[in-house]
This record gives sequence, structure tokens and C-alpha cells, in this order.
Amino acid sequence: MDPALAKILIVDDEPMILSVLREQLEPEGFKVTLVDSGSKAIEALKQEGFSIILADHEMPGMTGLELLGKVGESYPGMIRLMLSGRLAVKELLDAVQSGVIHRYLTKPWLREELLVILRNSVAMRVSESQITIPTSGTASEAPVAETPAGSGEAAADNGLATPAEADAAVDVFLKMLGAFHPNLRNSAIRSMALCKTLGEQLGLPAEHAQSLVWAAGLFDVSLVGVERNIVRRWLRSPDKCTDEEMGVIRKHPNDSVEMLRVYPIFKEAGDILRYHHENWDGTGYPDRLKGETIPWLSRLLAVVIFCCSRHQAPAQIMNEAQSQAGKMFDPKALEAVAKAVPVTEVPRGEREILLIELQAGMVLAKDIYNTSGVMIIAKDKELTSAWINKIQNINNATPLNPYVLVYC
Repeated sequence: MDPALAKILIVDDEPMILSVLREQLEPEGFKVTLVDSGSKAIEALKQEGFSIILADHEMPGMTGLELLGKVGESYPGMIRLMLSGRLAVKELLDAVQSGVIHRYLTKPWLREELLVILRNSVAMRVSESQITIPTSGTASEAPVAETPAGSGEAAADNGLATPAEADAAVDVFLKMLGAFHPNLRNSAIRSMALCKTLGEQLGLPAEHAQSLVWAAGLFDVSLVGVERNIVRRWLRSPDKCTDEEMGVIRKHPNDSVEMLRVYPIFKEAGDILRYHHENWDGTGYPDRLKGETIPWLSRLLAVVIFCCSRHQAPAQIMNEAQSQAGKMFDPKALEAVAKAVPVTEVPRGEREILLIELQAGMVLAKDIYNTSGVMIIAKDKELTSAWINKIQNINNATPLNPYVLVYC
């Protein structure tokens, strides 16, 4: 790394967080400056040049978003990263939309993930995963205020007046999902592909077909505001979630609708995705709708998501889905999806699995490092039984990160 670009200003009011970040980053070649408040960060910026600023959000005197907003105005070329245990979804969206932050990481963070983001930032000045929503103004302007749904002016104000602009915004949301949890993005991009085929096969009017595809990309978008460990547990084993945790999860369809309300072009997509967890027999959520009271496109989306969140052979997935006919799913929706699956080209994605779930033939989508930060095996490597045994032996000696990314 260029030493001049490896200078990071870290801002957090918790001494332990600052200490841990220093211990993790300095051995990797980063020059770290630590301060415990926004005002001290401003002073440090006046005295020394930095390539990256990494800030907590909840700090006394000046929040992280307020600080990064000021940094963006005075030092627009500096990469601005947010590291926070909890940030309201609306605040996150406004910060992303207005260009206040380039990337958001949750606490507790993964050391390997943080290092990859910082190395990419140093190498490219702006991370490849930088996320900004197209707006009619510049990145330094204030966030667009929420406007009542249905307003033509609102669509223009938010820069989403055309399907092409809306597609760009969906891509932004997908990047957010992927940064938060890769399995969410993977299910979404697969669902979009299958919904596109469904729209063509069913002869849906163009606007309804488009809204169905958007709904397939956005149905889980509000989960970025939920603690990542809860989401990870729900994705893997919902029965291990507490009642309180499931209460939070069951709110996400409505929360996603609220997130999208500021973009009138997504009105129909929001209506569709709101009911993607309703069951044909009335046992779903959020409104416990039953049978044909569930909108048709929502019934289709429910089956699509079920199929696209699984990674068995297509025949096995469809058999599992068919077992839920008349329970979770509308039999007619099942029939339509079953016809679309064989002719849909599923895009390549990434998914998170446990280290113990690695199998020969899988291809790594992310490097695996040991606890000292030394790479054990690089991404794009197709795993063999010998490599898996080697990884497991290293893990037995010194535990590795239990989660790995593979292509699917």
C-alpha cells in the first residue's frame, strides 16, 4: 500500500473500540490516528491529511453522520466510512442517498471484512462497493426530504422519474444488502431473474411485470436496519430466534414499504412485497391474509423467494415447495413458478456458509485468512477435499472466522 494513502482517522467515544481497531489495523500497514469526538476529529483534519475516516455514529456532541457530512463538504476526496452498532434505516438511506457515507459497517465487525474494505479503499481511493443513489442534485446537497407517495414531484426530486433511474436505485439497494449479508443480495438477484421470466410467460402488462421484478429485488431491504446476528440466525435457523427477535423480523415487510415510500415509482412494488410472507392458509404475516385476499403478484413472489433462497437441485426445491401447496402457497402460483424455473438463467451470486459446510467443488468468493491476517487460500479457488482438510486442520489449531463466502 502507498503509505500516504494508508492514513486513517478513527473516531469513536469508546476507548476499547479505539484500542481494538489500532491493534487490528497497524500490523497491516495502516497509519492510525485515534480521537474520541467529532470536534477532535475536525481539529485532527486541519493538522494532518488522511485518506480515510472511519467514524462511529452515536457520540456525544456531534454524531458520526454530522461529522461525516462536514468532512464530505470540506474534504470531498476523503473516503467516509461509518461503523455503528445501530443506525436507523431512514438515517442510513439519507446518508447513502446524499453521499455522506461511502460504506456502512455494523458493530461487531468482522476483522477480515474491515481489512478488505480498507485495502480496496486505499487501492482505489473509493471502494468498489461505494453506494450512491442517483439524485437530481450533487452529492454534497442535503438529503431529499420525504414527500407523500403518489406525488409526481417526489419522483423527480428523488431522481427516480424513469425505470432506468429506478433500476439504478435497485442496484444501490442490492449493494447495501450484499454489504450487510451476502445471502440477502443473492436471494434478491436470483428472485429478480425468475420474476422476469414469470412476467414474460404470464404475459403481465409491462408496468406490473416491472414492479414484480423490483419487488423481487427489494423485499428484504429493511433488514439492513436489524442487528446482523439476528438476521443471520433467522436465515439459518428461524426456530432458534427468540419471540422478541421474530417480532422484529416480522416487521420487515412493512418496514421495507416505508423505506420505499419516498420513491413513488416503487409504489406498486411496495404493495407486492408487503405480503411476501403471507401464507395461503392465513398463518403468515404481517396481516395474516388468507387465500385470494393475498394479491396475485405477492403470491407469485412468495413462491419465487422460497425457491431462490435455497441451493439444492431445482427438482428437489420444487418438490419441497409443492409440499406446501394449499398451506404456504397458492397452488396456481406454484404451477406458474414451476414452469418458469427450468427456463430461467440464474445469475451467479455469493452466499455465506459455515466453515464446516465447505464441500469439494465449491469456489471461494472471498479470501480466507488466519488469525494473524495471513491468507490461507485465495478467492476463486475451487476447493478439493485436500484443501478442505487443510483448512479444517488449521481451524482446529487456531479457530478461523466460522463464516466463509462461496459462489453459487
